[in-house]
Amino acid sequence: MEAVDGAFASVPRSFTVTRPPSPTPSFRTDTFSIVNWNPDLYNHLLANASDITPRCSMAFIPAGRRTVSGYPSAQWARHNISTTPSASPLKPSRSMTIGMGILPRIWDALREGSPAKKGRRRPGMPSWRDAGGSDLEYHSDGSVDYANMVPLDGEEGELIDDEACFIDVRAVTGMDIISHLPPELALELLSFLDLPSILACLRVSRYWNELARDNSIWRALFSRKEKDGWRVDLRRANRLTSPSHPTSSRTVIPAPLEIKWYDMYRTRIELDHRWSNSPTATLSASLSDDTIVEEKEVPKAWEPKVMRISGHADSVYCLEFDSSRIITGSRDRTIKVWSLKTGRCLATFTGHRGSVLCLKFDRDWDIPCDVDEDEGSGFQGAANPWAPRRGFMVTGSSDWSVCVWDLYAHPRVGNEPVITAEVKAILRGHTGGVLDLKIDSCWIVSCSKDSLIRVWDRKTLELRSTLRGHDGPVNAVGLHGNRVVSASGDGRMILWDVTSGERLRTFEGHNRGLACIEFKENLIVSGSNDCRIKVWNADTGECLRTLVGHDYLVRALTFDPRSGRLVSGSYDKTVKVWDLHKGKLVREFRGCHVSHIFDVKFDHSRIVSTSHDRKIVVLDFSEGLDTGLFV
Repeated sequence: MEAVDGAFASVPRSFTVTRPPSPTPSFRTDTFSIVNWNPDLYNHLLANASDITPRCSMAFIPAGRRTVSGYPSAQWARHNISTTPSASPLKPSRSMTIGMGILPRIWDALREGSPAKKGRRRPGMPSWRDAGGSDLEYHSDGSVDYANMVPLDGEEGELIDDEACFIDVRAVTGMDIISHLPPELALELLSFLDLPSILACLRVSRYWNELARDNSIWRALFSRKEKDGWRVDLRRANRLTSPSHPTSSRTVIPAPLEIKWYDMYRTRIELDHRWSNSPTATLSASLSDDTIVEEKEVPKAWEPKVMRISGHADSVYCLEFDSSRIITGSRDRTIKVWSLKTGRCLATFTGHRGSVLCLKFDRDWDIPCDVDEDEGSGFQGAANPWAPRRGFMVTGSSDWSVCVWDLYAHPRVGNEPVITAEVKAILRGHTGGVLDLKIDSCWIVSCSKDSLIRVWDRKTLELRSTLRGHDGPVNAVGLHGNRVVSASGDGRMILWDVTSGERLRTFEGHNRGLACIEFKENLIVSGSNDCRIKVWNADTGECLRTLVGHDYLVRALTFDPRSGRLVSGSYDKTVKVWDLHKGKLVREFRGCHVSHIFDVKFDHSRIVSTSHDRKIVVLDFSEGLDTGLFV
């Protein structure tokens, strides 16, 4: 005798070694429940039993009298029990009492078994209602003789292919919740996923593939990359669709979801990898929703397309460019406007009596904004689409002057706009050549060989302040908000407050004079005659890192704090691309120029540089890609 669920049962040990503990089972479950055991009831049904051991008794219970809970009702018991029950020494176990609610229903579901297997029995296990010939032997009291039962599939205690082992597959794998949701909710859920998860969704099913390809999903993915410098200008879409047919008096900017964001994302991924120094064989496959493409080895990194522009008669000292044109200043005292796509010269301006050393202009001035901005800036295209579109430019020269220009873009059918310019004002005050300029919506900041920095009000063109503190020529300035940083040949950098003229901080770290500087967000990057580039924290004055790689003076540099990309040009005739955050050299371009590089600028897809060799060189990384909306 051994305990089974707290009760003693006459079950040989050989049949209870590996089976889980349970009440004495009965195959005639239509009259017996292992979940709800009533020892008092069954003991009185077996009045001739010598002990009170619970048995699987069937003989004295009529069919059809089973209740929902699985055992005879109390009413049936009162009518069929003739003697007064004696007190049972057995106490129902806790496992028998906690399942009064849900467990009977679970047992009934298991008893029913698989829908596909209804009516099937294992060989050697006849029905309880079968007539003679049954392999089961019964005691005189109706209990089962377990000792003579056939083992379960040859492995005692393991139920194999048994009805009770059937499990609905839906209970294991779950259900496709996404397919049961409204499309709007499903798209909202998927919009929180990252790129690898979305790529996995493309391969789940056709419906998931359709959801994962939705335009709103890829717009959400693209917008998350804004912190890395991924930005678009939707105003340019009008130029791309109808560049030479301004038929409306108001520019219609497309809604965000009118843009194909899936294609935009793939294009930007490919473009960023072209800037890197690693092969790009697997880039397009990484966004593919088709089968995996075999990786092919690429011997070297992507090489940009090179376009060389000639036209100046002497050294080209400075440049600026936007999405459609390049503007350069030269020692030949001219300012030229070039087509960024074709390299064709669109216009030539003269106004200085000396070399044009620096310039700045409002980028994409011919792309209209809203009406209020257009009226404030003198933009006339809002009322008449064929009217000239006015922009703003300032230039500095070795003749000590700063010229303020009005630029005009005259739309033409089938061709690029005609560019004209007029000198609006000349700002005087410096007593040496004007070496660098910076502008924003409020200020014009100039620096000169006279060691001074002058701040002008952009709207009134009046001098607001003069900043003094350097002992040598101020070769470059940076402007961010109301703070200006200046770099001088005396080897120092000084941070100023524009409105008060107060000196905020002095940076020292370069061994020789500084030649160039950039100030964006909270970072200042400087280039020096010591061939080094240093990155500074504007708030603390701490030097964050030093970039070493150039062999001669670092003449020009520019960077994007979001993407972490920095491009520098040097007198060693090379253009280098750096990872600003890691301080590592990414790419190096030699052979672009045959002489000193004077200026360099870049955007998302191009690097443009100018040199003493009179050339303008454009390195284009976007060949074959549609990058017209990228900023």
